[in-house]
Amino acid sequence: MKKKNIVILLCSIFLILVLAVTGCTGQVSPTPTPTPTAPAAPTSTPTATPKPTTPTPTTPVPPAAVDKTYNYLNPQGSFIPVQTKALAPRLDTIEGKTIYVVQGEADPVIFPALIERLKKDYTKTTWVYYLPSSSFGITAVDDTMKADAKAAIRGNGW
Repeated sequence: MKKKNIVILLCSIFLILVLAVTGCTGQVSPTPTPTPTAPAAPTSTPTATPKPTTPTPTTPVPPAAVDKTYNYLNPQGSFIPVQTKALAPRLDTIEGKTIYVVQGEADPVIFPALIERLKKDYTKTTWVYYLPSSSFGITAVDDTMKADAKAAIRGNGW
């Protein structure tokens, strides 16, 4: 490291420590100022010289105790129960099956090329390119797809 960087780093650490220490000390009460006293009126009898009075330090009065309520968010979050379903059994073959290729959010280049390749390599399989009406995934799967499809290929290009 260069000397300049080390100096900047040490100054930064020093400033952080000063800020941390001054922030942790709490509120500092100002030093009390002595109140001037009026000179005594001269009397006919001589008296001893009065001793100079030193002001008594005043102790800061702590603020009244107040019940405070703090609101915060649970860092663990709240878990909503999710109903899970078992996966469909694996197909033994794709010959003669109808398989939907569902385009995701960010793959308008890859999936059209993928379906063309699948149609070329697997000619006995019916391939259906499905473009969801929503621009962000499948919002509602139509009944035709549910009844007709034996499988689906779904991918994200993110």
